Amino acid sequence: MRILILSVVFLANAAASAPIRDGCTEESAVVADVQDSDPIQVHHGILGETLPCYAVSVTQAGKELRGFIIGSSLPAIQEFERTRALESRMSILASPPVPGEPKEKKIVPTPPIGPPFESWSGVDVDGGRVQIKPEDRKVTLVTFWAGGSRSAERLAQSVMKTESDFKRNGVQAFGLMEEASLGRAKYYLDDMGLDYPQSLDRDRLAAKYHADPIKGATLIIDSSSHIVAICSDPAEIRAAVAKMLSSE
Repeated sequence: MRILILSVVFLANAAASAPIRDGCTEESAVVADVQDSDPIQVHHGILGETLPCYAVSVTQAGKELRGFIIGSSLPAIQEFERTRALESRMSILASPPVPGEPKEKKIVPTPPIGPPFESWSGVDVDGGRVQIKPEDRKVTLVTFWAGGSRSAERLAQSVMKTESDFKRNGVQAFGLMEEASLGRAKYYLDDMGLDYPQSLDRDRLAAKYHADPIKGATLIIDSSSHIVAICSDPAEIRAAVAKMLSSE
């Protein structure tokens, strides 16, 4: 009986902590361990391959740490999910019809997550000028990815297909690569056939917007420069784009 009680206590303590990593994969380095009693702020969630991943910040010993937590075992993350689910349900509720007035479909815009995307300009891997200005398009897709990562390369190629299918509706895509050199970037691009602008992420925008280029992550941005989703799943990205265009 004593052994059983100790086992239960051990499991309870283990479930009350989680590592903060520098990315959304199990191979990502651990930068800190947090307890459920730590002041954790959850900024947004990212779709994962098996478990969800969350961009968080926590203050320990007077220092703010930023990173990612895989899974939803911590109470702060569970509360974040409850709040997000409630907001999602509220956003799709239509106002009750007024007697005598014609019924009209009411579409509520997708609520933004995180800070607005700031306009960015630079050059692509061929030296051409690139300018990302979400206000010029109905939907802008900014994909952070790294060559050599199969999941990131698949995401970059799927975004090309999504842009092609919706381009006439006002969708534009951009790629920002996490590579050490221009030569390395071109090495991976040679066989991929991507037809939308690709630039090196020299300004570390992936870190600024809490995106994981090793796994691959796409910011979905509306015409008001609001980031409405950060996603690694091609099907989810396509569905989100279609939903945003239908609300125009």
